[in-house]
Amino acid sequence: MAIEFGSDANKSIQTYVNVISSITGSAASQVDGVVSVTYGSNKSDKRKKSKNKAIDVVIYDNKLVKIEISVNIYYGYVIPVVVCKLQEKIKQEIEKSTFYKVSSVNVNVVGIVAGN
Repeated sequence: MAIEFGSDANKSIQTYVNVISSITGSAASQVDGVVSVTYGSNKSDKRKKSKNKAIDVVIYDNKLVKIEISVNIYYGYVIPVVVCKLQEKIKQEIEKSTFYKVSSVNVNVVGIVAGN
């Protein structure tokens, strides 16, 4: 069951969502081939938990985190390789920096950018 936000008791959880979102964005910028973190397709998903809708963070009761991130990748890079490196980097950084375990990192490649 995911934690719903809105009450004062859950403000510290919302802080963790924001921290995890920041860690995710920082980790993504360190992966070779990733141009930028960007907004995904025009999904109207009302479950968004983080303020940055390019990175969706859901924290579950059992200290698990699910992350969805949308990125642009440079032309010429092998997309599955970049996505795999990105998933591993994000998982590593979150588990190193917080007490949460990452259950999944879903990466949406929304664009290819020419030039490097």
